[in-house]
Amino acid sequence: MSNAEHAVPGLRVYLNGRILSAAEARVAPSDRGFLYGDGFFETTRVIRGAPLFLLRHLDRLASSCAACGFGRPLDVQALDAGVRRLIEANRVSEGYLRITVTRGLHGGRLDELATDAPTVFADARPMTLPPLDDVPPITLARSPFARDERSPLVRHKSLSYQLNVLALAEGRRRGADEVFFLNSQGQLTEGAITNLFLVRAGVVCTADIACGLLPGVTRQVILELCAEHGVPAAVSVFTEADLREADEVFCTNSLRGLMSVTSILEYPEKSLSACPVASRLRALYAERASAPR
Repeated sequence: MSNAEHAVPGLRVYLNGRILSAAEARVAPSDRGFLYGDGFFETTRVIRGAPLFLLRHLDRLASSCAACGFGRPLDVQALDAGVRRLIEANRVSEGYLRITVTRGLHGGRLDELATDAPTVFADARPMTLPPLDDVPPITLARSPFARDERSPLVRHKSLSYQLNVLALAEGRRRGADEVFFLNSQGQLTEGAITNLFLVRAGVVCTADIACGLLPGVTRQVILELCAEHGVPAAVSVFTEADLREADEVFCTNSLRGLMSVTSILEYPEKSLSACPVASRLRALYAERASAPR
């Protein structure tokens, strides 16, 4: 699942309302994002110069900031306009967008949460990614770590991302592309960089948010497509036994869309080569993503 990034001479970034060169951009060493991972981020794909489902990502980002006491609401309209200006400035036709918001400068007290001056940063650049209707399949492995469903951060895309990094690195060391997490109760949750789905008897299943997972934008679009096209779906509590017995397994994220899982390291005898439901949903998702936005 490696990404081939292309260097862009004179790459520009968005920082606190301004478009400036990456070389000019400065974030203070006392920024709480740098000191404590105190902030949130969103990533999405750029298709034909347009960021995929951008308003959904910005709304989730704003909700995360509000839920964690940032004080001043995130200006979604201004950020939407700024991000689109950045994509145009960097001439990104197909590529990657990341938006990061931190609580801003540390004022001296760790418990001072409200801020009138968050740090808002965006990076947009070309990136070679597979077509959404032809995404290579992946291999899964169980994470050696548990997802804490009680954490107040588990439903947000927090900058405190090290658990995901360590879990993914361990999975890839073992030869997998992605991992799946169980929570403290042994229930299925999500991947390190994806949401997790399984199909049993034609029903598309994914874990309830209460199990401890990020409510992914692509996850929500897939559930909407199921409802629109008569594909049975269930959002509930599932265990590893459900995963082991699934007819199909797939993962979703905003850069690659829907990825079929063809093997799981813990179950080498299990065959997942035929994925008719996932293939149908992948085609529907690619069509939705290519619609004018």
